[in-house]
Amino acid sequence: MFAQINHVALISHQYNTLGKFYEAVFGLKSSAKGRPASAITIGDGYVGLNLIPRRDGYVEGIDHFGMVVDDVEPVLERMKRKHKNAAIVKRPSARPFAAYSGHDPDGNVFDLAQKKEDTRKEVYAEIAGGGWAQDRYVNKFAIRTPNAEECAEFYRDVFELEPVHRKSGTAAYCLTDGRVTLAVLPWSIPAFEGMSVKRPGPDHIGFHVENLDAFKARVAEVAGMNPYLAGLPLGGSPESDVRKRFFAGQAGGKWQMSDPDGNWIDITDE
Repeated sequence: MFAQINHVALISHQYNTLGKFYEAVFGLKSSAKGRPASAITIGDGYVGLNLIPRRDGYVEGIDHFGMVVDDVEPVLERMKRKHKNAAIVKRPSARPFAAYSGHDPDGNVFDLAQKKEDTRKEVYAEIAGGGWAQDRYVNKFAIRTPNAEECAEFYRDVFELEPVHRKSGTAAYCLTDGRVTLAVLPWSIPAFEGMSVKRPGPDHIGFHVENLDAFKARVAEVAGMNPYLAGLPLGGSPESDVRKRFFAGQAGGKWQMSDPDGNWIDITDE
């Protein structure tokens, strides 16, 4: 594939704890070339999870995703030619693993690097070198946005992500890099009837696990050993029950949960 989804970024005031949660529950591994003063970076051998401390002016939660492409020039040309509501800028040289940052037609942010040694240093060097294989891995990044069809077309045109059939009952436009799915969900106020409104932007992430029952047992085991590594519960009040059903109906996986910060996670073993 021309493009690969290579990282997901989350912002948290307890990013250290969040890192331990994803290590303990999903078996993600720390980068040997991380940036301990700036963030925690762990990964599954294909996708890196970048856990960033919350700074002034920033909102906690799932923040953006990143891609690596064979060549940045076609991306720039395609955006300029057909998607004038999207834009991209070069990043500071101190961040060579994400040489560019851009946004799609609705303003959803992504990082971008190319498969050349000079733009793939440091944090994702292990993945660039071939990575490793593990049973539990990131398999989805989901965005909820007002113009979902237009944004899905953008990622297809510019990054050559391949459309895949959406699961029955979900409204997402789904595209894949061959392993990770980018799910683009429609956003509008009426969708949130009966619950508080969730603003547009990153919605949830997904993981593939080897066996759902074994995974659920591990989640319970970790929470029992260390309550700080327990995810926030879904449901429990009339409004949160609506929210739980809403997430389950849109996600498409077999089980839904959250991390200790309340970030939604969709789980499947299929």
